[in-house]
Parts: sequence; C-alpha cells; structure tokens
Amino acid sequence: MSKASATVRRGRRLLAASLIWACGAISAKTFVYVANYNNSTIAAFIERSDGLLIPNGSNATPTGPESIAIDKEGFVVTADSLAHAISVYRINKASGRLIRTAVQVERPTANPFSLTTSPQGHFLYVANSGDSTVTIYRLHTHTGTVTKDGQIRESHGASPYAVVLTPHGRYVYIANFGNDTIGMYERLPGHGHVRRLGVFHEPLGDGPYGMSVGPSGRFLYVADFRANVLLVLAIGPQGRLSVRDRVAEPFDHHPDSLVIDPSGRYLFVANTSANDISIFHINQATGELTHVGRVATGGYPFSLTLDAAARFVYAVNFGNSTISRYRLNRDTGRLVAIGTTKEASYADPYGIAAVTFPGRGRGRAPVRKKAR
Repeated sequence: MSKASATVRRGRRLLAASLIWACGAISAKTFVYVANYNNSTIAAFIERSDGLLIPNGSNATPTGPESIAIDKEGFVVTADSLAHAISVYRINKASGRLIRTAVQVERPTANPFSLTTSPQGHFLYVANSGDSTVTIYRLHTHTGTVTKDGQIRESHGASPYAVVLTPHGRYVYIANFGNDTIGMYERLPGHGHVRRLGVFHEPLGDGPYGMSVGPSGRFLYVADFRANVLLVLAIGPQGRLSVRDRVAEPFDHHPDSLVIDPSGRYLFVANTSANDISIFHINQATGELTHVGRVATGGYPFSLTLDAAARFVYAVNFGNSTISRYRLNRDTGRLVAIGTTKEASYADPYGIAAVTFPGRGRGRAPVRKKAR
C-alpha cells in the first residue's frame, strides 16, 4: 500500500469518527422545566440548538411549587409550599415528558421553600422555612418513591431558604434567612445524615437567600437579599466557612438566585428588584469576584439555570410570567439576549432547572443543573 493510499484511508477513518461523534453530540437532548407557583404546574420545554424553548406539555403539582431540582438519575422534584409537600416525577429520557411517581406530604407548618439533590443522587434536602427544619429524603430510583432519612433542626425562627452541597457531597450548608446565619454540616458517607459543624453568623439584616458552590468546592457564594450583598466564603479543610470577600450590589437590587457555569469562571446573579442579571468573573485561586456587566430580564427574575454545555442561560420572571433566554460567551462571560418565552398568563414562575441526556451510545449519566 502506498503512503498516499494509507493517508487517504486514515483521513476517511478520522472523518467517519468525527461524524459519529458529531451525530452523538447532535442527538444529545436538553430539557428545561419550570415550576409555576400560581397555576401549580411544571411546564416542560425542549431546548433547540439555537436556544429556543419548545413547549413540551405540563404537569399539575399539588399547589404552590416554589422550587425545582433535577436528580442525576433523571427525576424532577418540586417543593410545593402551599401543599406542604414535595413531588417526584420521572423524566422520559426520549421525550422529556414527566410521570409523577410520588407525593410526600410534610408537616402542616413546614412550608417547604426550596430543595436540592445530593451530587451523587439518591438524597434530597428540603428547606422548610415554616418550621426551621431541613428534611432529608432517600430517593429510591427504581420506583421513584421517597422515604425520610433524617431531619436537621435549625434554631427557632431561622427560616431556612436554601440548601447547597459541595460537589463531592461532603459538606452541607443551609441559608437561614430569618436569623442571618448559615448552618454548617458534614455529610456522613453513604447516606444523607449529617453532623453539625457549627454556625456561620452574618451581619444582622443580611438575609441570606440563594447559594452556590463552584466546581472546585473551595468557595461558597451567598446572595444576601436584604443587604444587597454577595458574600464570598472560603470553605476550610474541615468544612467551616470564613469571609473571603463582600461585594455590594447597587441599592435595592435584592440578589436572589445564583448559578455558576461548569468551568467555574463565571457567576450569574438574578437581581429581583432591578430586573436584571449581574455577571461576575471568578478568580479561580482566591474566589474573588470581578464585575463583568449586566443584562436586562423580565419582571422580577426569581431563578436562573444554564444547560450542561454552558451555551445558554435562562431566567424565569415571576412578574410577567416569562422566561428570558441568553447565549453565553464562554470567553468573556457576557450574556447576549436571544428572546423571551411566554408562560401561561399569571403562571408566576418561581424555579427553573435544565437537564441534558447524552446521545445514544455515549454511555454517560445525565448532566443536571439546579437553580434555586
């Protein structure tokens, strides 16, 4: 065989491999789900390659879903505050449609405000703002049902608004809006139980609301709703927190939801009262933030998410029942508005989450992003 012929054959093999990879990438599917507080539904969407969201049906929830999360095994979970319950739905990975598998009723004083899932799946953490507890559930993936696996009790009047885990799942942090503290916990290996590490005290009046941990697991970012401040907290070797930076947002912006892109370089903050998103660059070594810019949203953006490929960012706007869509420039972190998706009138969306299922034959678990 001549060198020229061998070169041609190698080129054909490379081209074939590239086409196979491309087809696999193209066949990957991203679905977006929105928790609508006022009409008590989950709206489902299919993400198109240009960031357009195609309506894909809806499901009724008990009442008043305030938060939505996606478990890595392919389940959507909502915190239904008015019903004092959580609901679990299995995602059809081919169509994106949802099938309800469980409704778990909490105590009548619970008022579940938000929830999150453990990074490895199988456990749910529900922040109950009404009785200052966090309920831990084990998610049984073969049935989609849940069983209680423990409870965390914060101090009276703490009103936990958010729970976040570090990427490896070892540490758990609880934002207590009512008493301006963050509960610090270490998660025990193999199950959802936690061991108390202590309490981080913020200045009175801060109002910790949303939280996010970067992929390195070294820094915790906190949106202080009342004080219009972003806190950068270093996560120590034993999981304890210390202040690294305190970034003031302009007056009356009321930062709410935070999301960090998968590279860990950019932080996006929904400013509820300002009707915009703040963009920050993250110093990977120190965790410190540098302001990049802002982009307008609809009325009262309450929650943010982005897709697994970090191509698009979405914000749900409670004030006018819309979803603002943006294309992410991964070199600069800036967002370019690409349109608005209208929800049902007076749907009042509170939470949004996205999940990507790889194409057939890729052999990887779904990648999920949680907002709120």
